[in-house]
Amino acid sequence: MKNIKSLLLVTLLGASFTSCNDFLNLEPLNDIVLENFWTDKSDVESVLLGAYSALEKSDCVVRMNVWGEMRSDNIVEGNQASEDIRHILRENLLITNQYCKYSAFYDVINRANTVLYFAPQVAAKDPNFLADELMAQEAEAIALRCLCYWYLIRSFHDVPYVTEPSIDDEGGRAKFYVPQSTFETVLDSIINDLENVKRYAVNKYASEDANTGRITKATICAMLADMYLWRGRSDDWDKCIAACEEVNSLKLAEYDKIRSKEGKLCTITTFNGYPLISDSETEEILGNSYNEIYGTGRSFEALFELPYSYDVNNPFVSTYYMSVQFNVNMGQLKAYQKMGDGFTANGATEVFEQAFDTRYYQNLYAMDNSYAISKYTYSDLNLSVAGGALIRESASISQQRQPNWILYKYSEVLLFEAEAYLMKARAAGDGSADEATYKAKAFNLIDAVNKRAIAYDNDKVRKAAPKTLGELYNNGNITVGAMEELLFKERRRELLFEGKRWYDLVRIARRDGNQDALLRYVEKKHDSSTLSAVKIKLKNPYAMYFPLHRDEVRNSEGCLHQNPAYKDDEKSEQATH
Repeated sequence: MKNIKSLLLVTLLGASFTSCNDFLNLEPLNDIVLENFWTDKSDVESVLLGAYSALEKSDCVVRMNVWGEMRSDNIVEGNQASEDIRHILRENLLITNQYCKYSAFYDVINRANTVLYFAPQVAAKDPNFLADELMAQEAEAIALRCLCYWYLIRSFHDVPYVTEPSIDDEGGRAKFYVPQSTFETVLDSIINDLENVKRYAVNKYASEDANTGRITKATICAMLADMYLWRGRSDDWDKCIAACEEVNSLKLAEYDKIRSKEGKLCTITTFNGYPLISDSETEEILGNSYNEIYGTGRSFEALFELPYSYDVNNPFVSTYYMSVQFNVNMGQLKAYQKMGDGFTANGATEVFEQAFDTRYYQNLYAMDNSYAISKYTYSDLNLSVAGGALIRESASISQQRQPNWILYKYSEVLLFEAEAYLMKARAAGDGSADEATYKAKAFNLIDAVNKRAIAYDNDKVRKAAPKTLGELYNNGNITVGAMEELLFKERRRELLFEGKRWYDLVRIARRDGNQDALLRYVEKKHDSSTLSAVKIKLKNPYAMYFPLHRDEVRNSEGCLHQNPAYKDDEKSEQATH
């Protein structure tokens, strides 16, 4: 019995399910092994944790960032970037690019589907597996599956949608070769699934580490808010706001408990009524929010993050972002130049508009007339104010990088809610009382996130009189369009290099019905030799998404069809527009 259980654990928690091809990785598991394994609730927990483990692996976490960030106006080529990375950065997407393979996400999906198939059977056998425990673990498995599909449809548009596990050979070919479902079909389905299981999800785990490393009710609410903004039906704005308010309620209750326990030592402060980690550790030292959120990890603001350690290193940061190999190494990626050029006490870049924005130093490191990406690479960062400017007092980078990778954090939820209010303001019409109310609510949320990052509390900064967001934007008394632009600027500053920016640009394009805004942002990083071709390519709405890998299509026996923006033949594998 122990040997059989060990064999299944190796299959589920170690290697992926399949080796036959790169299409869906749906090779069936051994029936005898399965029958003997699923006997008590610890078996369900083991396989569920294996799904989390699969999500942390390089094939998933690297692609989350390649798909969600690399084509955006944040990223350009760094040192010794691979050929596939260079092609993506130059909008020269080939159907043979390894990052167009998505089978690792279907591995996670199959693990989640397997839990959902067997967990009820285990509950019928094990009297210690209580009904609320079963429903909570089913909620986790469904949320993990939905998260994978969320990355897949935002990256590829139409994808195979599978909700049954691969556990036997029944069903024949149809079970293992699944045609694509549309973006809209998958999105409706995962929203419906999350709404159905949200009430069963855990609010707090017994282990503090699990509260950020496993999916909670707050995570599901954040996912729903994100999805409602993409779907964009007339009633979705209110649904987004309701999901965000659930998170607000949970975080305010958590903040009250922490403040009651820690008193003056509490590093969380309310900004416009919303609790966020203060960036000011003392009057003289800044950078505390970075240290807690990205350095130490598992912070108050983290809603869901992938945990790494000395035993399991983050497979993305040390290769693609700045590292300390041979003193300081640029990494395969670096920041778009104009993001950093000209930043002074007056705040003078197209991204960082205000003086004393601590996020400038958290994200960028000037090196050889360009800017390395420092977010996640610092284990500890201290800033201070001298001569009317912020300075990097000290920063620690460890040789072995183990930063947790954040998928959702609380400040992003505040910006989700602001976006929903702006959509309601747009619908209310110019000059209406409702428009003014919704704009005020949106500005209050944006300003809360911004205030935490600006070093207002330091006496030396007060003397320099930095401009607040209200002073820069007339306290929100601007057009809805101007405030939408402000919102996306703040999202860019707050979520820089976190795998979000390209998805933001695609969401704007879908909402506008054209790629004009996307092109306006992205064209800045391309030089004159490639700009014309980039513009032509991205005029095609399907070109905002990645092509399916050639092998996925050819191994599908006709079930999969290539993204129409890309050719699929032996001689020409380049995007055509």
